[in-house]
Amino acid sequence: MRTLVATALSNAKGKDIYCAARKVTDQHISLLRSIPRHRLEEAGFTFINMLSLDYPNVRGYAIFFEGHFDEMVKTLKKLEKASGSLQK
Repeated sequence: MRTLVATALSNAKGKDIYCAARKVTDQHISLLRSIPRHRLEEAGFTFINMLSLDYPNVRGYAIFFEGHFDEMVKTLKKLEKASGSLQK
């Protein structure tokens, strides 16, 4: 099962603006933003690039988790603990 976590579009300054899926909280999004993309991919997250055929400067990506929502929450907690122990 693949669960949609969020979509992100880049603004004019190159900063990603996130739109979370229904059950995903602001805390989950903060964790996603703080953990490097390669670590998320290793943990089961998939990033799919998006672009607009009508507007060439509109780009972004969708973030999916390869599993159920409750598994994603557990994975994010493990990644948070691991990244917290690395920073100390």
